[in-house]
Formats: sequence, C-alpha cells, structure tokens
Amino acid sequence: MKLRTIIFWIHLGTGVAAGLVVLMMSVSGVLLTYEMQLNQWAVRDYQADPSPGAEPLPIPALLAKVREAKPEFEPSSLRFRSDPAAQALLSQGRRERWYIDRYSGELLGDGSTTMRSFMTRVMYWHRWFALTGDNRAIGRAITGACNLGFLFLVVSGFYLWFPRDWSKRALRNVTWFRSGLSSKARDFNWHNVIGFWIAVPLIIVVASAVVISYSWAGDLIYVLTGESLPERSSERSSPQKSPARVTPRPSF
Repeated sequence: MKLRTIIFWIHLGTGVAAGLVVLMMSVSGVLLTYEMQLNQWAVRDYQADPSPGAEPLPIPALLAKVREAKPEFEPSSLRFRSDPAAQALLSQGRRERWYIDRYSGELLGDGSTTMRSFMTRVMYWHRWFALTGDNRAIGRAITGACNLGFLFLVVSGFYLWFPRDWSKRALRNVTWFRSGLSSKARDFNWHNVIGFWIAVPLIIVVASAVVISYSWAGDLIYVLTGESLPERSSERSSPQKSPARVTPRPSF
C-alpha cells in the first residue's frame, strides 16, 4: 500500500472520529473571540449620566465608595473604557465583578446577565467538553486529542492536496472552483480548494491550540527557538490573604 493511500485513510478516519468535537470547538472558539464585546453589549444599560462639566471620581475615592456599599468585596482589578459615559468594572479574581458609575461611585450591577451565563457555558464546552469537577481532566484530554487530530488533518490534507502532475491545469483544478461537475466531484473540488486557501491560517491557529493543550508542545517551542525551559513548580503554595491591591487597566 502506498504512503499516500495510508495517509488518506488515516486522514479520513481522524476526520470522522474528531469531526464533531472539532466543529464544536471551532464554533465555541469563534464565540469566545467576541466574549468581551458580547458581555459589554449585554450590560449596555449600565451607563453613567454625568452632569455637564462633571469629572470622574479619582480612583481612591471611587474605591472608598465601593467599600462603603460592599465592605466584603475586595477588588483586584479596575478597568475603564474610553467612553466617558461608560461604567468602570471592578473585579475580584475571575468570579465576582461589579460595574461602577465612575462619577458617583454607585454600584450599577454585577453583570449577571443571560449572555454572561451563556458565554460561561460556551467556555466550559470549549475547554472541558462541558464536564465539571474531577471529570474536567477527561474533557481536557478529549479536546486536547481532537486539537492534535485537527492539526494532523490540516497537515496531512495539505500533503494529499499536492497534485501528482504539476501542470498549470492540474494546479488550477485544486486551487480554484470548477463548474459543471457532478455532486461528488464538486464536493471534492470544494474540499480541495477551501482547504488549500485556509491551510496556513488553520495550521497557525490549531498549532497554538495544541501548545495550550499539551505542556510538551510548549516545551518544544522553547527547544526549537533555543530558549531555556521555564521552571514549573510542582506544588502550589497555599494562598495567604493579603490586603487588596487594585490594578487599574484601561479598556478601549
């Protein structure tokens, strides 16, 4: 059996086995790309209404107002937008957050919208196949394996795309759409053409996903670039409570 035939059947089998998971991760990944914009749209009613000539409160005064309203809230970051009427966002870690009127220090809401809940579920599907608790390791293994399979699909597909005859006509047949084909030949032509034009960006996107999924892939990047591997701590020190330190971050 020829090498090309072997790779073709592995390519086909990988696509059948991982296709649905790859589709789920692709759709959820696109949604997560716009997570910040979608969440911001969901809280569009959280707008300040400053009087003419009013100035935003200084950060210490703003934090003091928040502590008066919610003494138990210990923010770790503060985010502003360039729009003067837009709210500020105070966050405590990744879970608790409050939107603040920059002019009065009033708490506008915590942003617990349907959109935020939906995007959280999308993130769970994308990262852990919607599994929770100890099962997240299983979900991460599934998505990681499918990332690796997707990378193989793209690379092997590019290899299978190479025409045996490097004539001008042969290249045109696999790089542009053809008309007058039967349904099966048309689908094959579309598969080749679309795969060719998106192969390079897909390789970059999927390879970066593999690096996120597997530590050995990240280590390989350091080796290939001649950099020394970073030290990884096997044990995490127990967190100690310390005074809240707020880091202002602009958001445009």
